[in-house]
Amino acid sequence: MSSAAKKSQIRDAIRTRRAMLEDKQIKEYADILAEQFIDTEDKELRKIIGSAQTVAVYSAVRGELPCDGITKFFVDQGRTVCFPKVKGDEMEFYEITDMDSQMTTGAYSIPEPKGNTRKIYPQDIDIMIVPAIAYNDEGLRLGQGGGYYDRYLNQAEAKGKIPYTIGVCYDFQIYSALPVEPHDRAVDCIMCVYTGDDE
Repeated sequence: MSSAAKKSQIRDAIRTRRAMLEDKQIKEYADILAEQFIDTEDKELRKIIGSAQTVAVYSAVRGELPCDGITKFFVDQGRTVCFPKVKGDEMEFYEITDMDSQMTTGAYSIPEPKGNTRKIYPQDIDIMIVPAIAYNDEGLRLGQGGGYYDRYLNQAEAKGKIPYTIGVCYDFQIYSALPVEPHDRAVDCIMCVYTGDDE
């Protein structure tokens, strides 16, 4: 099987599995993720979280693991939280202080910041919560296929500062044999929520 065919197979399998999750389950898993994040016992990660002033998160759609609790944690502490907005082949991040009034439906039917919010530049982001279809044990990710995060992180690297990246997922999104490309970027750490249905 070709790499492209294998990627397509994994994407279909994960999307099907996520579609089986009920809203109540997703909320419970999101709460578990937030607890893992806020109460992490990893000293290095705790230090990174404690010192981060600007954090990039994402809007969960179609069964993705939400990071609402993580978002609330940083907002409550008065730190800057930003969400992605797709513009053509590129992605930019904008500060959000009120989800209800500052978000609108954007590309791929994903909630994104409205145009009147403050742009956050790559070199200003300290932590980035990165979504994916799947991860392998080394933190390499299989995304939706658009390459937005890889390009954005490459831009950040060119500016001289790469955010600390955290991949979040359900246990069934971890694959030991994941087709990856030379340009694929690994996240710095993965936070995985156990559902009892790992591969």
